[in-house]
Amino acid sequence: MKKVQDMEHNWKIKYPRRNVYLMRNHNWAFSAWEIGRINKEIKPGAKLLHVDFHDDYSEPSQRLNEIETKEEAIRIAETLTITEFIKAAEKTGTIKEVFSIGDYEKPSDEICHSYTYNQFEYEYRKEFFRTEGQSFILDLDLDFFNLHAHRFIDNNHDNNPYRFSDEFIRKQLEFLKNYEDEWSLVSVCISPEHCGGSENAQQILEIFLDTFDLNNEDYIYW
Repeated sequence: MKKVQDMEHNWKIKYPRRNVYLMRNHNWAFSAWEIGRINKEIKPGAKLLHVDFHDDYSEPSQRLNEIETKEEAIRIAETLTITEFIKAAEKTGTIKEVFSIGDYEKPSDEICHSYTYNQFEYEYRKEFFRTEGQSFILDLDLDFFNLHAHRFIDNNHDNNPYRFSDEFIRKQLEFLKNYEDEWSLVSVCISPEHCGGSENAQQILEIFLDTFDLNNEDYIYW
């Protein structure tokens, strides 16, 4: 696997045996979910758990209908910003319900929001996993573990990281991995600029790969 500092903006891989899609930039999550639906890895109308320092819940500028091919999914994702992919997938019918974990200033009333994992665990976990026959997607942005991802902190873009400890990051990831049998698909974004730079993103990525037991898994480019 390439080092984070060498990844192009369209860099993305998949671990086929685990249905884990890993990408540099978050707009590609849209195509991961659409391709997952086309490949019958997930059903239409999935539930999404979005774990991210940002809510990424902006309205896309284009009209969207059901995506029918992998090529179309990738083409549309190329036109989306890194804040539009969730609502875009709602418009295609791939995502039906959105739950999120993140310290947002003004969370949308349209989603079930938790500020921390503990809040999700105690207030929303049972509700999230309650529906039978519905697909569950975990969407994780590694900038969730960088406290300086907040836009009001000076000189924070691609610089000035202040991340949680390795122990804390691993513990949070273990909580998410505990539901591995429930996740129909996992999408993970590296977001090096919002992790405070490539070096910090590389460190968090390595903890993720180790915690999710992916270091020895075969992967493909997509």
